[in-house]
Amino acid sequence: MPEGAKIPNARKRPERDLMAQAAPSILSLSAAGVYLVVVAGCLGAALTAARSRQPAGHLRMWSFIALVFAFLIVMRFTGIEEVVRDTFRDMLRVEGAYAARRSFQRPLAVAVIFGVSGLFAWGLWRQWRAARGRRNLALLAAQASTVAMVMLVGLRIVSLHQLDSVLYGPLKLNWIADLGASLMTLAASMIYVRLVRRQPNPGRR
Repeated sequence: MPEGAKIPNARKRPERDLMAQAAPSILSLSAAGVYLVVVAGCLGAALTAARSRQPAGHLRMWSFIALVFAFLIVMRFTGIEEVVRDTFRDMLRVEGAYAARRSFQRPLAVAVIFGVSGLFAWGLWRQWRAARGRRNLALLAAQASTVAMVMLVGLRIVSLHQLDSVLYGPLKLNWIADLGASLMTLAASMIYVRLVRRQPNPGRR
């Protein structure tokens, strides 16, 4: 075969590889499907809160949680998580600091853990000060699982080697945590709807 005939194929191959990398995997599509069910459950809880004259904070929080999981769906389809992680690595390579990347990743991982944990603690404190009841516990459980999901995504983006070895190791804790947080949020929304609908006096505990 003449050498000139190989050049077009050589040029097309990287483009095909790039398209293959950009296409979401079966696991990503499955995760997006789970997130979609969670979004539907949270929107149902938000609608129930509005119709049953629950505190306005309940409506806002369920809507916000639904928005978080909707954004996760977009991330799964577009590969934003991988793009951000690869961009960060490319920046380190350009700056000549890729070999010492762990010195950057460790503080970022600590910041993600403590930042998200602090946010959850603040939300827990506010929720605890509000009216107590099983519906509030259901909402709190949904908040906790959503915070865990955000923390998981943040740690995946930081991609610290020690954490990656745990998340992507033989136990596949990444998928266990991802699916577990999603199902907990969905279960919390369903429990919330059931509790609110069973209340004899809407708007009260």
